[in-house]
Amino acid sequence: MSRMDSFLNSKLVDTYGAALAPSFDFVNTGAGAELDLPIPPPAVSEGIQQLVADLGHTLAGVSPDGLEIAVITKKTMLSWETATGIQVTPTPTGSHVTIFMQNMPGRPKALLDGKKNKKSAQKLAEQIRASALG
Repeated sequence: MSRMDSFLNSKLVDTYGAALAPSFDFVNTGAGAELDLPIPPPAVSEGIQQLVADLGHTLAGVSPDGLEIAVITKKTMLSWETATGIQVTPTPTGSHVTIFMQNMPGRPKALLDGKKNKKSAQKLAEQIRASALG
């Protein structure tokens, strides 16, 4: 099962999917980012949740184990909110973080949204890396 399928079939989506969209069919797996960190998953999850709060985004939900996080990024002058799913999985050397990002359903779409969302996901991944290793 792919990481995306695992995320879409998770209890987090069942519990908090309504906060993000009627279904996660809107998620574009191309608009995402991945990173590995030499830190245990619970510490990574706590750091991500703190970073989300510090950045002013909305924490839409967290799975009971804290390893799946649903975030709605804040609206800016140049972009609408984005629905973001973050999954932290344990690895032998620490944690693997996967970020999926897509426009919120019902928001206007633009030609370059996919490219912008991918860049935003990569920026969030770098912010997570800097926060975790900083």
